[in-house]
Amino acid sequence: MAKKELPADRTCALQGDLDVFSIHGQQEALRTQLSTAKAKTASVVLDLSGIGDVDLSGIQLLLILKRDLETGGAQLRLSGVKAEWAARFQPMDLGGLLEQP
Repeated sequence: MAKKELPADRTCALQGDLDVFSIHGQQEALRTQLSTAKAKTASVVLDLSGIGDVDLSGIQLLLILKRDLETGGAQLRLSGVKAEWAARFQPMDLGGLLEQP
């Protein structure tokens, strides 16, 4: 009996800022990176270590990506999250999105 291969994680990285001025370019960069995935992924690891700042537009992009991935049966995991981002968005109950596992 053949072993069933588990879907792999897909890692994507962003550079620059996740803000109102750059959000459309970042969305296109993500779309390009995710479209090159050859197989269904168990999760997408989004590396934010190259991001300088995040505003509410960036949070909205992350929430949309999370929703779209979950609809397809995958999860979003974040890496390279700066502690100040979670602290900044915690009062709006959005800090949980930025918590690293």
